[in-house]
Formats: sequence, C-alpha cells, structure tokens
Amino acid sequence: MDGKAGLEDTSGAAAHAGAQGRERLPAEIRRARIVASVEKAGFVSVSSLARELGVSHMTIRRDVSLLESRGKFRRTHGGAIAGERLPKLGYDEDEPAFDQRMRRHAAAKSAIAKAAAALIAHGESVGLDVGTSVLALAAAIGERDDLRIFTNNLRAALQLARSGSGVYILGGKIRSAEYSVVGSGAVDQLHSHFLDRVFIGVSGIDGDGLYDYSPEDTEVKRALIANAGSVVVLSDSSKFGRRALARVAPLSAMNTLVTDALPPDDIAAELARHGVEVVLAGQ
Repeated sequence: MDGKAGLEDTSGAAAHAGAQGRERLPAEIRRARIVASVEKAGFVSVSSLARELGVSHMTIRRDVSLLESRGKFRRTHGGAIAGERLPKLGYDEDEPAFDQRMRRHAAAKSAIAKAAAALIAHGESVGLDVGTSVLALAAAIGERDDLRIFTNNLRAALQLARSGSGVYILGGKIRSAEYSVVGSGAVDQLHSHFLDRVFIGVSGIDGDGLYDYSPEDTEVKRALIANAGSVVVLSDSSKFGRRALARVAPLSAMNTLVTDALPPDDIAAELARHGVEVVLAGQ
C-alpha cells in the first residue's frame, strides 16, 4: 500500500460520530491549523487531526490532499509530513496580552496610524477592526468630525466617543482578552452596511495571506472585508513571515498595506501580483 492509500484508514466513522456534537471551524481556519500542526511537529496523523478539530477522517483527508496540492507538505502513511518546500515561518500559538503588544514597536505603530489616517477622505464611512495598530489609528482620527465609524473595538469606541464623528458599536458577545465584540450579531450587522474603507489589524502576513490569533475576531474581520469599498491592512514589519491560528483572508482581499518597512521579497512579489498598494509610514 502506498503513502496516499494509507490515508484511507477504517476508523473515520468513529471520529465522524464523535464530531457531530462539536462546533466546526470554518474550512480555511481548520486548514490553517493543519498546516501549523505540521510545521510545529514535522508529522501529524489523520486520527489526531480528526480528534483535535472535531471532524471526520474523510474531511481531514480532503484537507490534506488540497494542502499537498498547494505545496504545504507531503502526504504519507496515515497523515502528513513536512517537506523541503515547506517555508520556515514563525508561528504564534498564543495571543500575547494586549498591554504587552501595545508596548511592542510603539513608534512604528504610531507612524503607521498617521499614514493610515491620511488615507481617509472627507465624509467617509469607516470600519475599525481590533488590535493595537487600529487603536493607534483611532487616536489619530480623534479630532475629526466628518466620519461615520463602525467598530467592534470597544477600546477604539471609547477613544472616539468624544469626537465629532458618529461612532457605531457593533452588537454581540464581548471577547474580554481583546475587548472586542464578536459573534453572529456583529457579523450580521456588518452585512447590512456598506463601508467606504475598513482598517484591519493582523498578527501575521506571509505569501499565502493574513493571519490572526482568534477565530472569533477573524469572523468579524472577514465581514468587514466583505462589505467594504477599500480594505486597508495595518501591520508593522515584525509580523512579516509569521502565522497564527486563524487565516483571515488571502493577500488579494486587501487593497492597501500600511507598514513601516518594505516586505521581504517573497511577500512583496505576491502583493505586487495582486495589485496591493504598499504605503510606507513616514515616507
């Protein structure tokens, strides 16, 4: 039996039955977790992935086949193994505390926020995501009185509460680690609006896309992206070549990247291929 045939084990039904009562992750988030597991361990089995992600062996086998076709790893007997083509990327498993993240690269984030604020035209409707760079942007536009601002970022909403602009907070469940509003209520509310421009914070960027620590925050990010005329991603250069648990979107989903340094060549090439404008803060 060859390596690919070895994936056709007979225990998939049991895993499928055990998965019925679990809440399933969106497919792209699930696949990001599979890639991250292979990167960290070097090898993962179909059975362990099925248990961890709460899906059937058949679903895992389909994911592994798709990810192998994308060059992420090689299939082998009973699982997947890292191949020579797998990029050596940083992976952030745990979300650092917000205050700790605020102190990191503070000068770069302030410069990014000022450059991002300059992109906003008079009278625009604006969506603000969560994260430290987006909070810095909220401070940078705090004196404006011509905007309509929609956000699930409670810190940003408080920052902007005394501005002359209209501030609309999305409804849903509060995620205390980030003071963000998440859940179907926030997502559904965004689907009923069109925003001229949205600003998205990320924890990592590589040639395959944008990443974040939280699947819950990621669902709101995707809704912001889906209902915007222009998508602006704010990221300091320390996040280049890094991944986290949730894949937010491909690079093609954004129109503009505001950062403090030129991206590495591989990421820059992908950004150029998708027509993404790169704005360097301070230049």
